[in-house]
Amino acid sequence: MKRLDRYVLLSFLGPFAASFSTTLVILVIQFLSRYQEDILGKGFPAAVLAELFGYASASLVLLALPMGLLMAGLMTMGNFGERLELTALLSAGIPFTRVLAPLFLSGLGALLLSGWLSWYLIPQANLKLYTLLYDMEHAKPALALKPGLFNRWIDGYAVRVGEVRGERFVRDVLIYEYAPDGSIERTVVSDLGEFFVDKEWLFLRFVLYGGCQYEMNLKPQQAPTWTRSCFDTLHLRLDISGLGLRRSDEKLFAGHQYMLEIGALRHAVDSLKGLCESTEQEIYTYLRQSFPVPLQGDSILLSVGQASVYEVENLLRRDRSLTEYYAQRLSQVHETYWRYELEWWYKFAYPLATVVFLLLGATLGGVIRKGGLGMPLVVSTALFILFYILNAQGKKLAREGVMVPWVGAFLPLLVIAPLVLYLLLLVTTEARWLYLEFWRKKWRLWRASL
Repeated sequence: MKRLDRYVLLSFLGPFAASFSTTLVILVIQFLSRYQEDILGKGFPAAVLAELFGYASASLVLLALPMGLLMAGLMTMGNFGERLELTALLSAGIPFTRVLAPLFLSGLGALLLSGWLSWYLIPQANLKLYTLLYDMEHAKPALALKPGLFNRWIDGYAVRVGEVRGERFVRDVLIYEYAPDGSIERTVVSDLGEFFVDKEWLFLRFVLYGGCQYEMNLKPQQAPTWTRSCFDTLHLRLDISGLGLRRSDEKLFAGHQYMLEIGALRHAVDSLKGLCESTEQEIYTYLRQSFPVPLQGDSILLSVGQASVYEVENLLRRDRSLTEYYAQRLSQVHETYWRYELEWWYKFAYPLATVVFLLLGATLGGVIRKGGLGMPLVVSTALFILFYILNAQGKKLAREGVMVPWVGAFLPLLVIAPLVLYLLLLVTTEARWLYLEFWRKKWRLWRASL
């Protein structure tokens, strides 16, 4: 490795590490903020939260990598231009493509790495991530008696305590026990009590002292009555097996498009394509049988024979219902097929975006020639926001069938690639026709010649 290559790479690695890690943290926070209501306040241990952050980080690497390469390339070449190092290299006869060569090779390495991540590793991380998120969404809050509030985290009960002393004693206890229809079946009131958690059998045991309980008696054809009974000591055992986090089987989510590796995803796309064709053929056969239309002639003769108006209306109503059913079924099949094919093309679009964004940042830095953090941060953030919006719109339009899936997946690159090509020609050839002033002069000369 020559000194120039080593110097360029060393100047590139620092900004890349900083920008990539910052972008990844921002994306993880933005991703987890959507699930904060399902995560916070349920008493999950730190190990589970760390596991969630790890899986989320792995699944968002593909979005953070282009942003890191864009900003690092822009800062590297911008610093070279601001310190006049780029001018010195060009004056020494070293072309810009030679200066760009180590960064381009780094981009190819990032392309291979992101391809491997997208094809194999990230589907496994997505499977674990969304399985864990599903379990967190359906988990109930951890056991915690909050004084002055009705705690409804135990199925069939509402528990309120006025005061908690130490780890066991409670005062002013009120417990409602609900019937399956939602009505109150029993009420327990006590001035003092203790509670114990049986972690082996997952029960919460209350030992209450000096209180009363009220039970509802339901008799046929009679109004409900309440029976009051007082006690010196009452033992209650409440089932808490539904609390906390219960892990689901990952196989339940393994068929989703985000969880399939490249080979399994291609097989699923082919299967869905065949399902779409068979569904269309089935609908076509049904329509040909239900609505026979002559191929020739100016009029269609429908003979109902001696059928009554009521029978004809029933036949038309049946045909309308079947037509609506087939239309909805075909729409669902096509939507599923578009989702899976879109994810297939994303397996190639995201890795290719790493090279495109690296070239964009490097060439733009060679044009602007402004280093530091201010200008590169503003420009790279604006370009990444453009990429994010185009990516979201392309995904939405492709899933709705408005746009072909491969166009939806490559939409950001199709928009940004011409700009990259223009900047690359601008910094390598510096041809006159690449500048706006050249075409202005052409326009004025053409106007003068008329």
